[in-house]
Amino acid sequence: MDSLKEYVKSTESDAAQKRLLSVRGDPFLFADWERVLFLHFAIAPELLRPAIPPPLELDLYEGQAYLSLVAVTMRRFRPARPFPFAWAFGLLTCQQFLNVRTYVRHRDEPGALFLWGWLSKPLPLALPTLDLPCAFAQVDYQHAHDSGILRGEVKAGARHFSYHATIDPQSNFEPCNPGSLAEFTMERYTGFFYRGNRTRIFRAWHPAWLQTSVNATINDSSLLATKFNWFKEAKFVGANFAPGFKQVSLGRVHALKNVFGQSRTRRHGASAFYEMP
Repeated sequence: MDSLKEYVKSTESDAAQKRLLSVRGDPFLFADWERVLFLHFAIAPELLRPAIPPPLELDLYEGQAYLSLVAVTMRRFRPARPFPFAWAFGLLTCQQFLNVRTYVRHRDEPGALFLWGWLSKPLPLALPTLDLPCAFAQVDYQHAHDSGILRGEVKAGARHFSYHATIDPQSNFEPCNPGSLAEFTMERYTGFFYRGNRTRIFRAWHPAWLQTSVNATINDSSLLATKFNWFKEAKFVGANFAPGFKQVSLGRVHALKNVFGQSRTRRHGASAFYEMP
């Protein structure tokens, strides 16, 4: 097991940390990621390729494209360094996020392309989404894995997404097996998204995922089927659950060409956070 942990760290997590620290000013934010559920769907590559903005390339696992719906609770946002209005992060005590993502590469860097997401409102106010690939919704996750049951529901208008899963309360959480679908989908530390005719990038870092597979059932996917007309062609193939991490390092959002062109753009810390999908 020790050799497996070292393999995962050296091939993905360690490389991701170096990428994050290579950009001046990153990381700018820390947060806790708690009780994360990954729901995986297989889909024909030709259905997803039109959604992949250049210069990204769709990344395949054994010739197949995959989507994941990632249900994560985020807490304790705090700045990595002082900046004006840093106190505002203390108001974001908890946010729950359902992220719809597929898997891409840029040059030799693997990443997750954020196609859309639903985010719980951080305050009892209607905050703008700033044209990000996300919207606010009613999000309720019950991921008490020690009870043996995981449940979640996202409501946006009349459309819902809901699921339930069973998990052994005595599960051992271990690194993803090398070459597995879990490793392909979970060991991604770079996020991409498309906004304003530009491809954006941000990076994150945490230790390699410790996870276990779970038996999950999708109860209602009307929210996804309404948002993406191709989602009805996606086949649910499995799920993984991870307890998460007490401190995840998050980088700022950058234009993709700026990161790889080594140019730097100063960005106000608070506005940088709300550019994160």
